[in-house]
Amino acid sequence: MPVITKHISQDTINLFEACGILNRSNIHNDPELAARRLGTTYAIASGRMSIAFCTEAMRKFVGSDDFHRSGNVNLKFLRPVKDGDTVSVHGQVNSRTPQDDGSTLVVVDVYCENQNGDKTAVGQATARVSQ
Repeated sequence: MPVITKHISQDTINLFEACGILNRSNIHNDPELAARRLGTTYAIASGRMSIAFCTEAMRKFVGSDDFHRSGNVNLKFLRPVKDGDTVSVHGQVNSRTPQDDGSTLVVVDVYCENQNGDKTAVGQATARVSQ
């Protein structure tokens, strides 16, 4: 799967959060609240951002139509992503299984890593790819 890379800023975190949590402080948009709840010195990006990045990578890899119809991303989050980080999404095809409808179930082992090479999330993405 082709690698995609995203630079993370507090502005992009705030914009992402504004789509789902309007006008409410949380650990993603309020560093002081994150410090009280998590013990960090910074707000953290939502794990949903990493899921969105993996979804984008899969859409580019298997095609938007197939991914929208049948795609799934499942991640385990290993370390926080924060303002100033650069996150890259990587994937390797784990299996291809023919389906009764003529499509192929593609399973991709995916992971996100930061600019230091630390994995921030790992998991699998799947989609049924039409022929």
